[in-house]
Amino acid sequence: MKLNFLCDKDLLCTLSRLSELIGFDIGEGGIPVSFVKGERLGASLTGGKATIYYQRKHQIFRELCVLLENAKASDSFDVIEDGFFEPPAIMLDASRGAVANLSGICRFLDFAAVMGFGAVMLYTEDTAELEGYPYFGYMRGRYTREELLKIDDYAYAYGIEMIPCIECYGHMGKYLLWEDAAPIKDTAEVLLAREEKTFEFLDKWISSISSCFRSGKIHIGMDEAWDMGRGAFLDKHGYVPPFEIFCEYMDRLVEITDKYGLEPLMWSDMYFRISSKNGKEYYDEETVVPDWVRDRIPKNVTLVYWHYGRLSGIDGYMLKKHKELGRKVAYAGGLWGWSGHLPEHGLSMRGAKAALRACREQDVRLAMTTIWSNDNAECDLFAQLVGLSYFAEHVYDPEPSEEKIKKRFLATTGADFDAFHKMGDYHNVFDGREYKSFQHRFFGKLLFWQDVLEGTYDAQLLKNPMSSHYAECRDYFSKIKEDGTWGELYTHVYNVFDYLALKTYVAENLVTAYKANDREMLERITYSLLPELIEKTKAVHASHKARWFSYNKAVGWSNLDIRYAGVKERCETAIDRLSAYLRGECDSVEELEVERLPRAISAFTKYGAIASPMGSV
Repeated sequence: MKLNFLCDKDLLCTLSRLSELIGFDIGEGGIPVSFVKGERLGASLTGGKATIYYQRKHQIFRELCVLLENAKASDSFDVIEDGFFEPPAIMLDASRGAVANLSGICRFLDFAAVMGFGAVMLYTEDTAELEGYPYFGYMRGRYTREELLKIDDYAYAYGIEMIPCIECYGHMGKYLLWEDAAPIKDTAEVLLAREEKTFEFLDKWISSISSCFRSGKIHIGMDEAWDMGRGAFLDKHGYVPPFEIFCEYMDRLVEITDKYGLEPLMWSDMYFRISSKNGKEYYDEETVVPDWVRDRIPKNVTLVYWHYGRLSGIDGYMLKKHKELGRKVAYAGGLWGWSGHLPEHGLSMRGAKAALRACREQDVRLAMTTIWSNDNAECDLFAQLVGLSYFAEHVYDPEPSEEKIKKRFLATTGADFDAFHKMGDYHNVFDGREYKSFQHRFFGKLLFWQDVLEGTYDAQLLKNPMSSHYAECRDYFSKIKEDGTWGELYTHVYNVFDYLALKTYVAENLVTAYKANDREMLERITYSLLPELIEKTKAVHASHKARWFSYNKAVGWSNLDIRYAGVKERCETAIDRLSAYLRGECDSVEELEVERLPRAISAFTKYGAIASPMGSV
């Protein structure tokens, strides 16, 4: 479809970026497209002329996509969209093992633009260079100042506000590992309060990172500072109530953001935890934040309430509690891509739908969704586009139909909604069954990395076999892995399921065959299935590597090389051990003699705990 944009050169240049992504040509003779800024939001086509209506610049690119989608079906239409929310935002993690490279972030911003996002928070605990601190972000793929400036320029053309998102107290463990950080270290994760060197560091860090972006906002973190005051602080100052430390620290921190004219945002959990009955709960409906706590919250800070849908849902009570504190309030959901190779779309979508409805009911107009990583960032960034699209459609339409959601995803990505949603079956079987806890849903990563001989989660597999489930998923993706647009991703997903189907089949049969002295099955596993599993491990390793290097910096991949190599070597060892047993060279296989005990499933289990109770990475 050819379009003739009636706009200035700068906007025309930005629009042209999207021609290949969403499918249009630019030139005279095309449908004339006018742009009208005002209260209305949407797109229309009548009498051969098109109009894009927008309130803020970032909406232009979404409405262009809406225009194209509808123009393919009709030569006359008038679409009006909902503009309740202020620029919807994305928080993109660049600190948990993977740092998106410049081309990867720019491609990600293209998709964000056509979906209608107006802000992106780039989460950098230490992954941006800081002059005078050579170990800050060392060997972590940190961004240079020049890279951040280019990212900000690229986003600015779309009207997308790039907002620095950092940590200023807890979650600083990667830098605090170094001796260089010893003067400002309280505990393994938390900076040292009441220390001038700490605030000198924070002054330089906030000044440096904020100067790379046009935004006047900065997210300062401040969440989950569990053990503040219990390390070097305790040795130096003795016991001080944690909340007193926290509030004193916040006062000093806000002085710095004020110094640079920045509007701070922060995660709100510590204020609610300190007010709960046990000092730990965030979501307790009975928690009442007392006046003396409320009065210590800086008045110019925006409180970001994070809730990722892991409870029964969100009915607005926490948003209401936040609003009662008399500060700006924002909501943050999450895409559940931090628990393995692929996102669990069902949980994140359920949470997004309920939370955005509650935001409307409570008149909370700032909303974002987070793309956290965890334990070295196995999850494919672009596999999460379907979650982003779902979130965006509920931002611009209070009640989008399933048909509309699927059509919009196709229009913005060229991909099939059902195929992307199917990737979530990596985690478990979702056939309408209910799980007692959200934790029970997250089985995939545990099965992917568990040891082939020690079988940490074999007890669960023996009760609930997963091999046929993963085989069905493998067969689904085998039919589409040659897709031209998303073929590389689909191939990787196919390899993930192909590997899991065989690995779980081996786990479901190995101990049982050994206990029953089923030599036929043991020989099959030893001489056929385990060698085949090694080849499938190589295949998923290779496709994962291809995906990683297509959009991430190289630093960070080393851990996954080590993990995959470990899986292959453990298969080799299993072959050796079982072969010796089958040849009569040993009386038993020690690892298989151990009774398989049930172990709790966790959405946040680390690799070391999965591979072996004795191991750690």
